This record gives sequence, C-alpha cells and structure tokens, in this order.
Amino acid sequence: ILSSLATVGVYWQVNKAQLEQQSHGLFKQVTTLEDIQREVAESDTWVMLDLYADWCVACKEFEQYTFSDASVQKHFENMQLIQADVTANNQQDIDILNYYNVLGLPTILFFSPSGEEQKTYRVTGFKDAKEFKTHLEKMLNE
Repeated sequence: ILSSLATVGVYWQVNKAQLEQQSHGLFKQVTTLEDIQREVAESDTWVMLDLYADWCVACKEFEQYTFSDASVQKHFENMQLIQADVTANNQQDIDILNYYNVLGLPTILFFSPSGEEQKTYRVTGFKDAKEFKTHLEKMLNE
C-alpha cells in the first residue's frame, strides 16, 4: 500500500507541475515596465497582465486551478496574455510594482484595446476558475 501511495503522490506532483507549466506557457514573458507598455501599445485587443512570483502560493494556484481551466482559456482566445515574473524583486520588478501601485500578489491587470488599464477589473488575490470566468465575461461584454 505504501508503494501505491508513493506512486500516486509522485503522479500527482508530476501532473500538478505539468498543469502549472501548461498555464504558465500561455503567457508571453515581459521583464520591464517598457516591455509591458510596448505590448499594451502594440495590441489591438484586450491585454491581461499577470504579476507573478515563485514564492506566491496564490499565483501558483491561479496557474494550477484557474488558468488551466478550459472554460477560462476559451476567453483567453480573444486576449493577449503577458506575465511579469517579479520573484527576484530587483529594480525592474520594483519599478513595475510601483508604477501600477501593486500592493500584493497575485495581481492581474486588464488593458482595453485602446490601451487603458481597466482598474475596476483589476484582480488582487485568488479567484477560482468559475469566479474568474465570470469576471472575464463581465469585463469583455461591457
């Protein structure tokens, strides 16, 4: 029985890592404030900016449970997804967090096709797939 439990535990860890990597791979990585501003300016569609850190448990939950959900990903088809990994907390990361007045992670920002941040739709803290899908639908249908 212990051997079986160990196998299930290893499988779960591998599956969890695969889900996180699959959802992490949905995003174009950006590293500076200038990268973010360029991506937003050049986009003719909605832009979602995910501010992520390796030490942020809720960030990993977003990847594992929310971004990996097929009903959420369906809404991503009409959006540009960018992600800034602020794990290092270096000057570039601090510049991003200060510019957008981010008080904690996870924080997800949305920019309309005109390039304006839609602050009323900013997400701070974890939302499960159902809540996040509803949030996206409300924003995209406004």
